[in-house]
Amino acid sequence: MNAYVQGLRTLVDTIPPEILPPLVQTAEPKVRVPTQAFSEFLINRELGDWAERLVATELEKAGLALKSCGYGRSDNLVAGDPGFKEYYLGYHHELRTLGKRPDLLVFCNQAPPAEAFAEAGSKDSIALASKAVAAFEVRSSKQSLGAGRSPTDLSFTPKIEDIHNIMRWVEVHGVPHFYVQVVFGAIYAISFKRILEVLSQGKLNTDFKIESAQKSQFKATYYLPLTSGVCLSTAFVMPELEAFSRELSKGRILFGVKFAKGSAPFSAAVVKVLLGL
Repeated sequence: MNAYVQGLRTLVDTIPPEILPPLVQTAEPKVRVPTQAFSEFLINRELGDWAERLVATELEKAGLALKSCGYGRSDNLVAGDPGFKEYYLGYHHELRTLGKRPDLLVFCNQAPPAEAFAEAGSKDSIALASKAVAAFEVRSSKQSLGAGRSPTDLSFTPKIEDIHNIMRWVEVHGVPHFYVQVVFGAIYAISFKRILEVLSQGKLNTDFKIESAQKSQFKATYYLPLTSGVCLSTAFVMPELEAFSRELSKGRILFGVKFAKGSAPFSAAVVKVLLGL
């Protein structure tokens, strides 16, 4: 266990249990598999995919010889599709064994193809992923800066259940982990270590709150203001939108929106400080 991972484990162990309930590993739990998808799901997924592409593009354009590749699960299935049940159960099994895969892996000079991580739990894939200099969990939001709202009004939103799952992945790979939040108008980032530092201060720290909102499927979620992290870009150009439809296997039609282009140039100096380059 390297010093980075040991430091994170120490922080996790010092977070009060009322803030982060301890992990209780039981036999393989029963997982409720969704049986129906909705248009909102398609829109959110398209927005998330666009946010990942935007972050990857701007990172490589920052002039730091950094390259990234997609690492998260990329299956295009939705609830109701043939094979979705197996995919969904496989994802939850992976959480318990490998941890929560970040969306992007960042490498110096050259990144391997995403296909190299098709079997993310294999020894070869773990060894390759462990060479990354950073792992990015990219979050998208329909929220925007403007109309009198500032970065203190918007938040990073890690779910409580994600803390243990991310920690498991980091312990296996030893790669520094970061949350990158894309809102319409800016992109902010915060290290996983910083999140743990905030949480370890418990209720004495008023810089975060815990809520279970409908938009988070009522899963307990931490809300840390964007100002807890660093600003990568505010030179934001909105994406172009294109409507589309998708017919499910049983004949129901979903409607979605594709996001294309847009830009948000990163500050190379801020990226260097964030990643410790």
